[in-house]
Amino acid sequence: MRMPLNFLLLCPVLFALSGAAQDVGAPGMPNVDLETPSGQKLAAEKATIRKFFVLLYLAVLLPVVENQGEVFKEKDLYPLILAAFPEQELKECPQKLQKLMNARVQALKEAADGKRDLQSEPFNPEDPEVLAFLAEYGMEDMCRQALNWMEREVNARGNMDQDSFAQAFKQFRDHVRSGRLVMPETVEE
Repeated sequence: MRMPLNFLLLCPVLFALSGAAQDVGAPGMPNVDLETPSGQKLAAEKATIRKFFVLLYLAVLLPVVENQGEVFKEKDLYPLILAAFPEQELKECPQKLQKLMNARVQALKEAADGKRDLQSEPFNPEDPEVLAFLAEYGMEDMCRQALNWMEREVNARGNMDQDSFAQAFKQFRDHVRSGRLVMPETVEE
């Protein structure tokens, strides 16, 4: 009778210790998961998502900068944003993101045609559905990361006039689109 009692007392301890033997790498160690096919696929998807969001933010930013003073209503910007939308880069993204963004593009087209009013700003970075998608990839801070990277790369803090600012961001967009510039996985502030 003594043996089963000892065994029952040891079961919770053995169960708890089974998780203690997991591999845990130091922060500076390479991620071995990236060496597996599924890890490589995930890394490629994340890179594609980062590229898309940088180009999306530029598609919204550039028409505002280029047409400052000329456009008096937000609705007047919608066709310009749609024209700059990174459609090709979206096609390279996961299906779920394509579906989310295509719904937003359709809503923006309908708003531009006067068929409906938008409930929030186009491509709102705080959109709960988009944030939930990004959370699946561990990229919840994508907006902040992308904006920090864009600001650092373009050096937008200086005293640029409107034309220089727009030109710098156009050149940046072209470098991102061509692959000459690639957003890193994390961006320091």
